[in-house]
Amino acid sequence: MGLAPWRVGQSPAVLNDLSRQTRTMLFFQMLGSGLMFGALFAILDEHLRLALALAVTGLVVTLGWAIGVTVWNRRVDRAFKTMLVRAAEEVVTGKVAGIPAVGRVHRRRIARREPAFLADTSSALPGPSVVLVVTALAEGGARRVGALVPALVGLEARKAPVALLLHPHEREAAVLDNRVTLEQVAAIGDDPRWDTEWLPTDRTVVGGYLPVVGFAVLGLVVGVGLDLALVRLAT
Repeated sequence: MGLAPWRVGQSPAVLNDLSRQTRTMLFFQMLGSGLMFGALFAILDEHLRLALALAVTGLVVTLGWAIGVTVWNRRVDRAFKTMLVRAAEEVVTGKVAGIPAVGRVHRRRIARREPAFLADTSSALPGPSVVLVVTALAEGGARRVGALVPALVGLEARKAPVALLLHPHEREAAVLDNRVTLEQVAAIGDDPRWDTEWLPTDRTVVGGYLPVVGFAVLGLVVGVGLDLALVRLAT
C-alpha cells in the first residue's frame, strides 16, 4: 500500500517544507533593521524628528517580528505534536495500517507532556517522551517524519538506524518499530540507498539558502528604501 499524496485537510508540513515561513520571517526581520538603519539618512539631512520616528518604527517592527516568531513557533510545535499523538494512536490501535520503512535519526525535539508510542504496544506509553525527527526512505522519495518515543529509548546519535511504521495519510508522522532485531537494525544502517537516494537536508527544507538570503536582502532594501522615500518627501 503506497503513501497518499498531500491533500487539502492534511496537516501542513512542518519538517519538510519551511520555505515560505523562513522567507517571510527573514524578510520582516531585516525590514525592521532596514528601517532603523535608514534613519541615518534622516539624521544626515537634519530631520531629527523623522529619524526618531523611523528608528522607533523599525524597533516596533523588529519587536513585532520577535513576538510573532515566538508565538508562531509555539503554535506550530503544539499542533505538530498533537498531530503526532493522534496519528500514532491510529497506528498502534490498528485504526490504520502502518507502512514499514527504514530511517535514520536526524535530531531530537523535546516533548515533555506528550505520551510515547512503540509498535509492540497497542496504547500510549506514559511520558516523558521525545520527538525523533527521522529521515525515512519511503515510497515517493525520502522525507523527514516525527515519532514520539520514550525519552530513555537511547537514540540520541545522529544517523542512528531505526525501523518505522509510517502513517498512511499524515506524511510527517510515524511510530518507532521496536520489534526488529539487532541484525535488522544493522542492515538498515548499511542500506545502500543512503548513498544513492536524494535525502532532505536543512538547506532543502527551507527552499535553498540563496532564496533565503535573497529575501533577507529584500527586506533590508525595502526598509532602507522606505526611509529614503520619506526623507525625500520631507525635504
